[in-house]
Amino acid sequence: MSMGEDPAEEWRDVSGWAGTCHARCKVIRCQGVEESRTLLREDGPWLPRGGGCSYGDAAILDQGRLLQLKPPSGDQILSAVPTPTDLESPSVSVSAAVTLRQLLPLLNRQGLTLPVVPGVLDATVGGMLAADVHGKNHLSRGSIGDVTVALQVLLPSGEVIDCDRDREPEIFRGTIGGMGLTGVILEARLAVIPLLADRVEVQVLATKNLQESLAQLDRLAASEEHVAAWIDPTARGSEFGRGIVVGGTVVATDRVVRSNRSSWDLPRGNSFPAGFSWALSPIGIRCHNAVRHALARIGRRQRSWELERLLFPLERWRDWKKIYQPDGFHQHQSLIPEDHCSGTIRELLELSNRGRCPSTLVVIKKMRKGAGGLSFGAEGMTLSMDFKATAGVKEILHHCDSLVADVGGRVYLAKDSTLTPELLRRMYPQVDQFLSLRNRIDPDRKLNSDLSRRLEI
Repeated sequence: MSMGEDPAEEWRDVSGWAGTCHARCKVIRCQGVEESRTLLREDGPWLPRGGGCSYGDAAILDQGRLLQLKPPSGDQILSAVPTPTDLESPSVSVSAAVTLRQLLPLLNRQGLTLPVVPGVLDATVGGMLAADVHGKNHLSRGSIGDVTVALQVLLPSGEVIDCDRDREPEIFRGTIGGMGLTGVILEARLAVIPLLADRVEVQVLATKNLQESLAQLDRLAASEEHVAAWIDPTARGSEFGRGIVVGGTVVATDRVVRSNRSSWDLPRGNSFPAGFSWALSPIGIRCHNAVRHALARIGRRQRSWELERLLFPLERWRDWKKIYQPDGFHQHQSLIPEDHCSGTIRELLELSNRGRCPSTLVVIKKMRKGAGGLSFGAEGMTLSMDFKATAGVKEILHHCDSLVADVGGRVYLAKDSTLTPELLRRMYPQVDQFLSLRNRIDPDRKLNSDLSRRLEI
């Protein structure tokens, strides 16, 4: 039996986070550098796996082995923790196996927080770096790669290297956004910022149509840190593209907040009632969106929210993904260049309504250039559309992929399940540099994923 392999962990079915991609894998949990290195010497192929929060096939490997690092105990999660004021640019070293749900409370108790977080608390540090995740403040703060100071990576050869923007910069840049294909991220040094408040002042603006939605998104993005627009995918005619634009900024104080709140630690309390899947029918989607928009129109424009409500809106629901069972869902997240935003977003929204069941959730955010070799970020707007996995949806997604490629945009690999190798190369011209790095550090392709097989990277 392999070192680090739990006797109870045999081959089993593993799914992507959205429940539409499946693989037969062996999941092996290991502790530390030596155990991981020993495993990589054995027959592969291998894929490092974090919290499994990639929507499609990026974190699964059919007939392969998934290597999951065991998180350290509580007192070993962080090292060299600064105080909020003792350094001009404070940073912390953290195990790649640690989740946001574990990390944020520890930082908050020190009066610190991360500048960039995705919307999922179960994502690990390693997984966030592999996908170069972003949040609602990408325009102002960038992605997780922008706040990464250094990485410790176990290469497929078994060599452990410390890399940053000056030491082994090619590996550093390739690992950020590299979808786990350059090595096992063991540890990361991340920049942190003082936690100035645990509440945010939020503006909630109901818009009448797509033109107004994009204009308000631009306006709030110029003054607020965290900004996103929810779009009603069912609106027609003069109300096409109506939505709700939300912008929020932490209310700065003259002191650092040391928060002992346990909201990051607690399991999510709300649950969707049984039989709630009716809400994903065309009528249900239309009713939900109409009610949500009406409440925003009559509600207060200025509101005070807890910070986690703005950053992690879906974490309030313990089992929200169950409404998509048993078939799961797809999310198509695309980046549209600045010059093509309005027209292309309109076309994508029109495409999303061609199937028998329209998109269930649509969100638009502003973006800037990403930090890694295959990072998603670029100047423009990102459009996310969720679809229940029904007949005909993949055909719609393929059309969306082609439309995005035609205007020089790209699709987020951490959400993707439909791209082709040809479209990938049109969207990510830097893929040849990434392949050159892969050929140098992993010529035998010990590391692979179902995504890398599909996209031939």
